[in-house]
Parts: sequence; C-alpha cells; structure tokens
Amino acid sequence: MAPPPPPPLMEELEEEVLLRMPPDDPASLLRAALVCRRWRRLVSGPFFRRRFRELHRTPPMLGLLCNIVGGDSTCCFVPTAADFCAPDLGHHRALDARHGRVLLQCRRGGSWNALMVWDPITDEKMEVPSPFLLQSYMFSWTAAILCAACGRCNHLDCHRGPFLVVFLGSDSGKAFVCTYSSDAGTWSEPIATEQPEDIASMMPSVLLGNVLYFGFLNRKILLKYDLGSQKLSVSGIPAAYTLWWHIVLDGGLGFAAIHKSKLLIWRKDGPEEDAGWTQNRVIELEKLLTSPNDAILPPFFVVGCIDGTSVIFLRAGFAIFTVDLKTYKVKKVCEGKNIYSVMPYMNFCTPGRALLGFWLYSIFRTSNNLVTSMKFGQ
Repeated sequence: MAPPPPPPLMEELEEEVLLRMPPDDPASLLRAALVCRRWRRLVSGPFFRRRFRELHRTPPMLGLLCNIVGGDSTCCFVPTAADFCAPDLGHHRALDARHGRVLLQCRRGGSWNALMVWDPITDEKMEVPSPFLLQSYMFSWTAAILCAACGRCNHLDCHRGPFLVVFLGSDSGKAFVCTYSSDAGTWSEPIATEQPEDIASMMPSVLLGNVLYFGFLNRKILLKYDLGSQKLSVSGIPAAYTLWWHIVLDGGLGFAAIHKSKLLIWRKDGPEEDAGWTQNRVIELEKLLTSPNDAILPPFFVVGCIDGTSVIFLRAGFAIFTVDLKTYKVKKVCEGKNIYSVMPYMNFCTPGRALLGFWLYSIFRTSNNLVTSMKFGQ
C-alpha cells in the first residue's frame, strides 16, 4: 500500500521557499508560476517582488555588454544567467550599464552621435536628445547612466523610474560635462574644467557614492564629477602605468594595471584630492589563470569591473574572465570575440502579472528561450 501523500505546506512557508529561488536563474520563478494559480498570483504580485529584491539585496549579473573590435565596432549581449537572453542589440555601442538600464551609442546620419537608453528585460528603448556639446566633441566623449535618486535610493527596483545621463566631452585642454534628466526632458548647462592634455580614448565610468569617475586609456588622469555639488575636477594616477582600469575596491577608489603578466592593484589612501596611491597587491596572472586542461597565455588586459564589488574582467586572447580580488576565484564568462570593454548588466528579473494562464504554459512548453519570450516586471 502506497504511503499517504505528505501534508501540504502552509501558505506562509510556500512564500518563504519561493523567495529563496536563486535570482541568477530567472526561469525558476516562471516555472514556479506554472505549478498552480495561487503560486502564479503570489510570485507575480508587487509585494512578493519587493520582498524578493530586499532578501537578495545584490542584483544578479544577467549578462555582459561587450564592445567588439572591428570595422564597425559594435556591441553584443552575452547572457551569464540561466535561461536569460536579451534581444539582439543591432548596430550599437555600449557606453554604460547601471541601475537596471543600459546606455547605448547609436548611428544617426552616418555618425555615432545619438544616445539611447535600453532595458534588456523588456526591450524598451528610449532615445535621448543629443546634447549640443556632442556636435563639438564627437570623437572625444563618453556618457554615463544612473538612477535620478542616486544617494537616496537602494536601487533594488528603480529601473523603471527617472534617470540621469551624464555626458562628458573633451577638447582643447578643457573637459565639459552636462546632465540630462528624464523628468525634465532637458540637458543642463555645461560645466568646464582645465585638463593637462586632450583626451581621446575614454573608459566606462565608475560610481562611488555620489561621485562618477571617468578614466582614459594611455593617460595619467581621472576626471571626477560630483553629482551633489556639480563640480568637475581632475585627479592623477601613478605615472608608471598606462594600461590600467579604475575600479571600486573595498568601498574606495582603486585601479588595476597589467605589468609583465602581473595584475597590480592600487588604491587611494584617502578621499582628499591630494591623497596618494599605494600598491595594494600583486597577482601572478599566469599562475591564477592556468589549469591542467586550459593554459592561458599573455598578453592580458583589464577590460571592465562591476561597480561596488571586488570583481574585474580580464581579457586573454579571445576569452573574457572574471577575477574576484577578494577570493581569487576565476571564471571564464565568454570567448570567441575580440572585446575591448565589458559592462555587466545587473538586475532582478521577476515575472509580472502578464504571465497568466494557458498562454504562459504554451510558451514554456514550446520555447527554448523562455525569458526572452516573456514580458517581466509589469
């Protein structure tokens, strides 16, 4: 005689179990929504989605935006979370990714002079009016995107709210910055500062608190833009290194440089403008990246980092690795492309009330790409 079925879980325990679904596996909550109507109502409700974000706190990395070297230098989206794949980007370049949004550089009229804000989960795109400065600094500029309530927001569910785009251009010994507000729909007046040399190759920004830092390949300076005081200033780095990347390290500003197959980590001694830099550690990359079955040979390049963490991206040949500077854990995340910069897309991907009934079930049974086929966060 078969044993009796186990008693059903209490509803409170069911919710606690569902809340602990891994955030880096977005399809797990969709599968849970197929179990019964009650679970579908539960996981698609705003209260559950808010608790899910508050419990896990740090948004998972759903994919990488990789800018590729080539004749048309475009960008590709490489998924890193199970069952997540964003729609095709087309001919765009990624400038920045933060707080659930991506800032793209687009071609208009034969030139890369347009800006677009993209949500990879819903595939919503919004073109941002080009600032007047863009016409003057077309070949020497970059931009950053962030939540408009930066400094007053926990960024767990703000990707559908107001945002800011910070534009930085450089020309004739001066740097200029202006800010676009999605609430106002306009650009601010430009702010300028003197700089020691003209800038050509700009890196993605790093956000530390309420301050954006912009770095420049083969130059010895950082540009610092304080969002609160709206001040733009210049900060130097150690002069011995040219191939470097600025990062957030242990809650402070740092940078990573490659020298003779070694990864050198530096950090600033204090928040003051005249604070010096100290070398924090030296990591032998050939030992760190070599395994019995997979020997990785130099040269190595730092091509990105994850804001607010100790994780950086390294390129060796046509492969991209993450390196956790706290645990020294290394993971290959993609390969096959000649990539010069990497920006992580980090966000919670939870189902909204659009996922109902037989339509959801039929798509789940027939689609190999579950997450792309759905609308989330509605």
